[in-house]
Order: sequence, then C-alpha cells, then structure tokens
Amino acid sequence: MSSVQHSMSIPTLIFLISFLFINDVSAQTEIFGFGGYMMTTSIPVREGDLQIKDVPDYGLGVDITMRRGIQLELLWISAQTHVKIKRYPSGFTEDLFDMNVHYFQVGGVWEMGRGKARPFGAFTVGATLFDAKDATRSDEWLASITFGGGGKFDLSKSIGIRLQARILVPLIFSGGGLWCGTGGCGVSVGSYTPFVQFDLTAGVYITLGGRSRPKSFKDL
Repeated sequence: MSSVQHSMSIPTLIFLISFLFINDVSAQTEIFGFGGYMMTTSIPVREGDLQIKDVPDYGLGVDITMRRGIQLELLWISAQTHVKIKRYPSGFTEDLFDMNVHYFQVGGVWEMGRGKARPFGAFTVGATLFDAKDATRSDEWLASITFGGGGKFDLSKSIGIRLQARILVPLIFSGGGLWCGTGGCGVSVGSYTPFVQFDLTAGVYITLGGRSRPKSFKDL
C-alpha cells in the first residue's frame, strides 16, 4: 500500500474518533468539510528558487466541544500541486514534478461569543506529508503547525457556514541540546521553516450531539 493510501486513511480515523464522542449525547461535535486556495512562498536552494504552484485545497475536520468556547480540533488538509525551479543566474524556469500535500493536525479552537455568528481563532500541531509523484524521489514527512482564524455562521441548529484564513508552517528540527547548571537542567531544540503556506477556505459544518456549549468538563 502506498504512502498516499496510508495517508488517506487519516480522514476515516478522524470520523471514527468523532463518533466515539457523538455516542455521548451531551458532547457537541461539529463535522466540517471545506475547500479553498493554498499559496506557498518560494524556497531558496543552491541552484535557484524552488516554486510550489498555488492551487485549490480541500479538507475535513471535527471540532469537539470541551467547554464553553473551547473545542478540540482534528484536521486534515490536502492539495495536489506542482514543483518547478527558477535557476540562477539565467532565470530559466524548469518543471520538476507533481506533488501531493497532506496536513494531519490536532489542536484547539477558541470561539468568541455565543450567537449565531461567532469569530474564532485556531492553533494546531501535527505532521505534513509531501508526496512527490516521481519514482526517483522519496516521500518527505515534516512536523508542522497551523494557526489562523475566521467565523462560524449558524444557518440552523444543525448546519452552518465556516470561513477561515490559515497559515501553515512545516518545520525542520536543526538540533538540540541538554544543559545543566546551578539553577537546574533543561533541554533546548532548534527548528526552522523552509517555507510557509497560506490558505483561504469556505466550508459547511454539521452540528451533532446534545446540548450546545457546555460550561465546563463536568457538563460533558
């Protein structure tokens, strides 16, 4: 089974986890799908600038209400793109390969307000798969984070529209260290991002479960 087939099983896992929470009728769960547009900064390399084509993206997610205004989010984002290089010093652009991108994330959503229109902020951590559609190139997994915000707009008690702007940041860990001194010991880890991706999305969510927006964990 290819790595993409493995990665495509993640959305299924997201839904299976969500149904475990839905079985508890007092836990509110939002299942959402979305589509939009993903943009990517260029990547400086020795031969020139690697350029990842800006393309449409799409995904699925689950928001599980933990307490009023706070949700646990499980998220999958996917895009099919193309990589090329603009070579130095000629400026000649060469096509390289097609590539699938998959983000697998878990994190939190913070809603502001309790009305039918609710702004929110979101932060997630996880991993990203860069799957080059070229037999000579291996898949690349990187740690990643995302953060952004948007708005949720209830159309009824069970259906709504979700608009969001998001920054997606793959990370490469460059090293770490362990140190000790008179004040104790600590660990440091260095990381950097080779490029940054952005997306703007719109989608629809379905609300399932019992009473909405519990006040605390005891209400779940």
